Amino acid sequence: MNLNSRCLLAPLLVTLAACSNSPSATDDAGMSYTPSDSVIQPELERRAPVRPDIDTEDWDAGAYAGAIAIEDFGTEFLYGGRLAYHVSEDFFLEGHYARADVDDENFRRLGAPLFENTEEELTTWGLSVGYQMLPGEVFMGSRWARTSTTYLQFGAGNTDFAGEDSVTYLLGFGLRVLPTDWLSLRLDARDHIFESDLTGDNSWKHNFELSVGLGVFF
Repeated sequence: MNLNSRCLLAPLLVTLAACSNSPSATDDAGMSYTPSDSVIQPELERRAPVRPDIDTEDWDAGAYAGAIAIEDFGTEFLYGGRLAYHVSEDFFLEGHYARADVDDENFRRLGAPLFENTEEELTTWGLSVGYQMLPGEVFMGSRWARTSTTYLQFGAGNTDFAGEDSVTYLLGFGLRVLPTDWLSLRLDARDHIFESDLTGDNSWKHNFELSVGLGVFF
């Protein structure tokens, strides 16, 4: 390399070195920026996690009301109370007591009354095992959601009706919704099965109940 080439190359190297050490660059529009300007720095507000405040009580007491379709006699108003102990997240034990007033008006119209009085009291009580399944949420609109679960019930007890004291078997299912951490709202459909011969034909009677109730955890 001759002397003239070295003289031309030296200014070029100096210029390149100055550009590489410069803290800023120029874009196509002639605006100057630094490399850090091209990186977006997000400003995120971190929120501390909040643990849900859920009661851990295992007892649930409440009252309910509804209708019971008594085979051979029609549908009557039913009301009662229940007390449940939640053994685990899946199983609970429940005792219930309920009553209804039943009349024999249809038989009296035929001239064959079955009761001494127009009405007879029906009382039923029992103990059942509940199995909770399909936990989830019930949505009311886009902003209101509450914890819910469906369950099955199997049990046995007793029914006192028109002088008959009958062993009663219980089958049913229901839906429980928790509007708050201590209050429960329930919808139940159950079948009370017992043997009766009030109409002269000894047979198993299916008495379907549909009820709603409120309960309190404690």
